[in-house]
Amino acid sequence: MGKVFQDKICDICGFRGKVIETWGKKYCRSCWDKKPKALGTGHSGMLKSDAVNQQWFNFDNSLKLTKTPKGNKIFATIYLEHYPQSKGIVGRQCNYFVERKGKILGIIGGNSPPLNYKKFNVFFGNGFNEKNWLNNNVYRLLIREKNLGTKVLRLFRHQIKIDYEQQYKDKLIGLVTFVEPPRTGSLYKADNWTYLGITQGKQCKRQGSHGKWINKEWSEGTKKYIYGRLL
Repeated sequence: MGKVFQDKICDICGFRGKVIETWGKKYCRSCWDKKPKALGTGHSGMLKSDAVNQQWFNFDNSLKLTKTPKGNKIFATIYLEHYPQSKGIVGRQCNYFVERKGKILGIIGGNSPPLNYKKFNVFFGNGFNEKNWLNNNVYRLLIREKNLGTKVLRLFRHQIKIDYEQQYKDKLIGLVTFVEPPRTGSLYKADNWTYLGITQGKQCKRQGSHGKWINKEWSEGTKKYIYGRLL
């Protein structure tokens, strides 16, 4: 409702007296009541709909993650170029191409984390185990673009939770990652991941199948920063 004035002339019928002024026009009470009203009270006809998908608010909605098996040759090539000493991806896993308008911008993925890792157990709390979180084991973008890294990481957090629970029937409550110096994990900090400490520099190699890792082999490795994120 507009402003109310005394002793003014209605622009519709010419009545002089108490009028309501809105959007440059004056209405007496009678003309105001006859004035067509837009649907929706108090918002000029604007109505909120629960049917609006939150994804519509992502201005870069052409950015997407496409799930792929680790054996895909393009994925494997990008991965092994980034980690030439890797023995491959084992355990539970969700691997993705980062795509936009049909072009591959990079890869990202999560797989089974190290077992019985005290820092993870403390961070995620009692009642959960290694089946309830994943290690962001690879993240490689092939192009440089402002804010692209955090956009992909945010999209990854949402997508992997859905895909993991559908594939493995276990609740995914969070993610962890290891950052090797000289990197400091600034990308994860920007996405509100929590710094959990630094590794002891021990490297563990495992072999196994069906989500179970056996035959542990420990060796000296590089100390890495550890970050965790609740979903």
